[in-house]
Amino acid sequence: MQEELGRITKKDILTSAWWALAFFAVAGLILLLWRPWLPLKTVTVDSGNIPTETIEKQLGIKTGSYRYEVALQEAFLARKLKSKNAKVSQVEMHLSGQKLSIIVSEKINAGFVKLKGHWYQLDSNGNRQSVKEPDGRGPVYSDFQSTTRIKAVAKAVASLDKVIRQDIGEIRFAPDSNNDDKLILIMNDGNTVYASQKTLAEKMRYYTGIAQSMNQNGVVDLQVGSYSYSYGS
Repeated sequence: MQEELGRITKKDILTSAWWALAFFAVAGLILLLWRPWLPLKTVTVDSGNIPTETIEKQLGIKTGSYRYEVALQEAFLARKLKSKNAKVSQVEMHLSGQKLSIIVSEKINAGFVKLKGHWYQLDSNGNRQSVKEPDGRGPVYSDFQSTTRIKAVAKAVASLDKVIRQDIGEIRFAPDSNNDDKLILIMNDGNTVYASQKTLAEKMRYYTGIAQSMNQNGVVDLQVGSYSYSYGS
């Protein structure tokens, strides 16, 4: 009985040894293929208006970092970047050999507003982030008293094509007896737009075509219907 038990024990030990050997062989093969110890030779960053250096610093990844710092950690790194940079909405990372490609989607700059002496940048949802001053890449909001209204206008502006969005220099809240939602948009091309908050996103899509049909700068009125006339008419 003891001899049989001894034989079984030896067999079990031998089997375990083979399993261990197989495990280490597979692990070694994975490491050989994965090569986590290799440094990254190229790190390319596509981040729109956000400086490449900022993205690399906040991720802690740059040329010379190692593959093991990225491989299988893409989701973690994306969350890390979004938590550190309020301008980032989405992150894609592609690791191939010793090359890493990072694509960062930036939250749309819907403009700037000054509240209680401080400047804030508005994202596509109208959320505010403190900045020193406007950078010229979005409209300045003036005469707004309601945060809710600012957010609504920011969402409308963010939905516009980039070309139109960046052509808006200033947005003034200017209600009158005929329109309590009236907005006045001062365009960088020299025109002035009268619009309503509720239809801003829909009607501003036609602005480029209307502006191109004008012989000289003037007013584009989008409050009721859409028409234009030159200054002084």
